[in-house]
Amino acid sequence: MKTKARASTTKDHFAGWPKPALQFFSGLQKDNSKAFFEAHRATYEEDVKGPMEALLAELVRDFGSGWEPKIFRLNRDLRFSPDRRPYKEHLGAMYTSASKATGFYVQVSTEGLYAVNGTHEMMSDQLSRYREAVGGKDGEQLTRITETLRKAGYNISDPSLKRVPPGHPADHPRAELLRRTGLMAGRNWPAGAWLQSKEALDRVRQLIKDTKPLTSWLETKVGTSKTPMGSRR
Repeated sequence: MKTKARASTTKDHFAGWPKPALQFFSGLQKDNSKAFFEAHRATYEEDVKGPMEALLAELVRDFGSGWEPKIFRLNRDLRFSPDRRPYKEHLGAMYTSASKATGFYVQVSTEGLYAVNGTHEMMSDQLSRYREAVGGKDGEQLTRITETLRKAGYNISDPSLKRVPPGHPADHPRAELLRRTGLMAGRNWPAGAWLQSKEALDRVRQLIKDTKPLTSWLETKVGTSKTPMGSRR
């Protein structure tokens, strides 16, 4: 793999993911081994992880104080998995709000760029507030928000439950929303020349802006959880 061409990315200036980044993932798909990773560690650090660090640094202005950035390790957790591949074939990162009510996730791979914003999985107390809000007048506002996002081309996370939870009629007009245990809006952008430029940051920033009504609704109507970690619905 040729790794001479480097992006002008620095830790505080995002310039896209250069071609060697996708070449790294393409090679990893063919040879997902420690030997391959160690032989191309420099490419990973400079052309894959480096731009992700720069992207998160740029987004500080969008999220502001109280949000925590995190880049996930490329190593897979093999303790309970029959899949023995040692590495993920994508790199993911996230920002989590101080209230833990909402979070933003972004991922780069050979398939391109994926980003999503909202609440992945609500705790039991959050679910109670969410369902109460959805079942009342506030649910009408959420319906308008999700419909607007769908029309704009965003994917809305699928319901997790097969049935409407107890306390609400099965034919409730917002049954689909009531069956959710998390609510996120995201988009996939297939890989292209744009990924090697600042346009990748522009697209992510537009997603954050477009999904602001959703995250604001969740922050206001659902809020933070006081349920101890491990105590799910």
